Amino acid sequence: MGFDLKIGEKFAPHPNLKKVYYIYLGIGAIIPLLVSLLLIWAVYTFCPEVWRAFWPYLFIPLAIVLVILIFIVYWIRKYYNSITYTLTKDEVMVERGVWWRMKHVVPYARVMSLDVIQGPISRRFGIGSVQVYTAGYTGPAGGTAGPGARGAEASIWGVPNFIEIRDTIIKFVRGRPLFGAPGAPDVGSEMLKELRKIRKAVEK
Repeated sequence: MGFDLKIGEKFAPHPNLKKVYYIYLGIGAIIPLLVSLLLIWAVYTFCPEVWRAFWPYLFIPLAIVLVILIFIVYWIRKYYNSITYTLTKDEVMVERGVWWRMKHVVPYARVMSLDVIQGPISRRFGIGSVQVYTAGYTGPAGGTAGPGARGAEASIWGVPNFIEIRDTIIKFVRGRPLFGAPGAPDVGSEMLKELRKIRKAVEK
């Protein structure tokens, strides 16, 4: 799978993103698995009478944990396959979702800042993310949430060329009027001109 960035064409995260998800899943599954196994061991060792009478029921918590883990593994594969990104000359698009499809579109004219994030596990697999922020946006991230209290409006995560993606977005953002479409007048400058006209009229 190549990762040459082409403007206007969809691209997907690197397959290593699935490995990162699996590692996080393994870390999160350690405690439930240990508790379930410890319960079985404790009853078998210290309460043989209870074990003989109820041993099938003691495996229910372990079975529930295993079913949940199998479902999450299945969901990770489906979710990974649902993620696509597109960089056009005017906007960033992020599409994702297994059962509910979501599409986040952020025009470059609204972009206020960009963050590059690479955690320790992502660094091990050579991938990272680009968080795209707009003015005053505090909603859920358009991808995976990163550190900080403010959510990104769009997140391009799980890609090896995240630095190139960041630089490409910066190139498109520069020179554009804030909150305006390409070629549209600079609203801030127009407002300033009007205020100056009003001030002159008041002074007269």
